Order: sequence, then C-alpha cells, then structure tokens
Amino acid sequence: MLPYITKSILVLSILYVPYMLLLRKESFFRFNRAMLLIIMLLALLLPLCNIHPLAWGTITASQPSSIDITPSAFSILLHEITVLPTGATQVIQTAQQPWWVTPLCDLYIIGMTITLLVKFTQFGLLYRHIHRGVLWTDTQDGITLYCHAHKVAPFSWFRSIVISEEDYTHNASTILQHELGHIRHHHSFDILLLNVCQVIQWANPLAWVLGNTLRDVHEYEADDAVLRSGVNIQQYQYLLIKKAVDSSSYAFANSFNHSSLKKRITMMLQKKSNPWMRTKALYLIPMALVTLSAFATPELTNPASKNADEVTNRDKVTTNSVNVQTSTTKKMAHTTLPDGDEVLDKCEEMPTYPGGTAGLIDFISTNLKYPPIAQEYQIQGRLLMQFTVQKDGTCADFKLVKSIEPNKSDVKVVEASPDGTQEEGTITPKQFEAGKQALEEEAYRVVKLMDTWTPGKEKGEPVNVRFVLPLTFRLK
Repeated sequence: MLPYITKSILVLSILYVPYMLLLRKESFFRFNRAMLLIIMLLALLLPLCNIHPLAWGTITASQPSSIDITPSAFSILLHEITVLPTGATQVIQTAQQPWWVTPLCDLYIIGMTITLLVKFTQFGLLYRHIHRGVLWTDTQDGITLYCHAHKVAPFSWFRSIVISEEDYTHNASTILQHELGHIRHHHSFDILLLNVCQVIQWANPLAWVLGNTLRDVHEYEADDAVLRSGVNIQQYQYLLIKKAVDSSSYAFANSFNHSSLKKRITMMLQKKSNPWMRTKALYLIPMALVTLSAFATPELTNPASKNADEVTNRDKVTTNSVNVQTSTTKKMAHTTLPDGDEVLDKCEEMPTYPGGTAGLIDFISTNLKYPPIAQEYQIQGRLLMQFTVQKDGTCADFKLVKSIEPNKSDVKVVEASPDGTQEEGTITPKQFEAGKQALEEEAYRVVKLMDTWTPGKEKGEPVNVRFVLPLTFRLK
C-alpha cells in the first residue's frame, strides 16, 4: 500500500503545482474545474498503471549487474542461502526492507482511519443540520428547499437547498439562483471525489490546498451563473459582503458565503481570459507520460534462458571419476504457463511459502545437497533460479537466469596439454562443465520439490508472480 500512496502523492504534486502557476487565475471556470478533477483522478489511477513499453530501459537477466543491484527487477526473496559441502547452510540477508517501513505504514493507516472518521462525522452533521429546525419544505423539479427558522448560512448539497426564513424573505431569488448553480453543475460529486483523495493523501498538504482551490472554482462558477441570470453585479457583491459575516459553512456543502470574498469579487471584475490560454493545460500530457514511465517496470529480457535450455540438452559428459547423465536434466524441462497468462514481477500481496521465509529456508537446508563432483572439481559460485508462483500456489516456468562462471572459484579452468596431463590446481573446461551442470541440476531438482505456496494477490484476486531464488554453493 505504501508504494501506491507514495506514487499518488507524487502524481498529485507534480500535476497540481503547474496548474497553480499556469491556470489558477484564468477565468475558464468550467475548464479549470475539469482540470482539477482530472488531476485528482490521475493521482488515484496512474499509480495503478504498469505499462511495460513506457518503462525506462530494459532488464536483462543475463547481466549480473541487473540482477544483483536492482531487486525491483524481480520479486527477489529476502534471504540468500549458502550451501556448504558439509550439508550445513548459512543464511545471508539480502534486499531486506528497512525496519521503519512497517511502523510507517501502520502510522499512515491510522491517519487515514482518523481522517475517514472525521469525514463521516462531518457528513453526519451536515445531514442532521439539513433537517433540524425546518419550518417548511418545498420540492420543485426534484430539488427540495428546506427553510429554517433560525439564522443559517445558505448552502446546498446534491439536490437539497437550505436557507433561513430571513434570507428567503429578503434575498430568495439571488441566493437560490446561486445554489441552483451548484446543483446544476453537480458540484457535490466533485466534493465526494475530493474527500476520497484527501483521505488517501491526508499527509499531503497539497491535497488540502487543492480542496480550497476546487471550492473557489465552484463559487466562481455559481457566481457566474447568478450574473448571467441578469442580477446586478454591484447588488450581488453587496449581498456577498453582507453575508460574509454569517455563520461558517459546512465541510461537505456548497455554501453561499464559502471561499474568500476578495477572490470572488476580483474574479467577477476580471476580464475574460483569452481562449488560447487553455493550451497551457497541455502540460498534463507530458507530465502524465513521465509518471507512467517512472512507475512502469521493464519487461524482463532473458537471453540467459537460452543457456538454461542448453543445460537441458547437453550431451553426456564423461570423466575419469564420474559419468554425468543429462537424462535427469531433460526430465526437468521447463513447465510453462498458458499463453497469454500474465505474470507480475510484484503485486499488492506477495506469495508466501508455508511457514514464511523461515519455512523456505528450512526446506532448502533440508533438501539441497552439494554434489560430490562439484566438490571434487572445487566448483563453487552463485546460481539464480527463477520460477513463477501461479494463481493456485503451484510453481511453474522454472528457469536458470544466472549460472556459475569459469574462474570464479579457487580452481582455474585451462585446456589439458597435448599429452593429457594437467597442472595441479586446474581443471579442464569439460570438468568445469560437469561440475557446473551438477550444481544446476541440483538447483532444478530442489526448487521443483517445493510445496504449494500461498498465491499472490492483486486487488484481492490471485495472480501469477515471478520469483528469483539466489543459491550460493561455497567450499569454504
């Protein structure tokens, strides 16, 4: 959840700040309102998008650097398991999330909960105030007018208008025209979307500033509707000044005396903006594309999978000490997913092995053995086994994305002399391939023995998730 919230805050910030600089003072009330709604919708939706072709760069599994230093390339386990010849194992933590991430996430959820409770309380008080102290009601064209006996600042909410008996007697026409402007432009729906955005981004000051900006635009639009109906501008401004000292407005409602009086009067007197000024809104396109590119994860290009396929098709390798049969490897041919079945690199709820990470470590520790031939030829190094945890929790699509490279161990790989003799402390390429293949086969064997996982979920639905398991065979 924390990555989504972080991205949402980032999107709203980078889209709203240019609006404040370029469009806030323009007199395109309906256009500006649409811009603010688009900004809020993009802030809520763009973090959910992951369009691979827009990602910056690609990830190639055959390049050790792209695997070792970019954990986001795969859903990499939090531990690397080192297997020793004695059968013992060592667990080395890798890519473990900082200790403060979980408390920070919990704190943010508490803040969201408190904000949501405050919003519901305000919502309840609004509805209570609409019906409390009503002298009479009148319904016309689906709009209900509630006339209150006590003094109340006029406001509207969806298709309800609240007004005091005093205001109805002296200024009914002007005030009702203003509130009808809110209703006809469906401003209450905007307020609902705004409150959803503010609950999610309660810690982002710009979300609350945007709320004030949106309410200002609502008032500009309603004021414009009043003036277009033929009301004298000076009389209307005098009424606004008179009502500015009335009781405060309500959090959800569209109130007659809401917003800054100075800004509203200034906007009434301002000359209409040049229509070409709307083109400044085009900044949204490149900014949205940049955020989509930043959020997208590159598709994994895996040339190394060819090497894994080669492992399954090697000819029989014969040495003086042992014969390594490839028939075992051929039986371990990759299990592939159905065509078109999407595999995610990460999801909201990641798959878990029975017993968690500790259970997986225990399984590997119990089942993974150091092949004797690899010990004999002193072959050691790090393997990366990739597999997919499917929607039903079973594993498939096993691939070796990185294998052991020559001369990474204490022993050197050199060609034998013409007379068949070898230098001490060296092995031939054929011997290296035999030991390396034994390690690869052992890695394949063990990962295919894993129990059924608890599948990952995205938006509550099971999904296929790609994992990479690092295994290090070490002689010392």
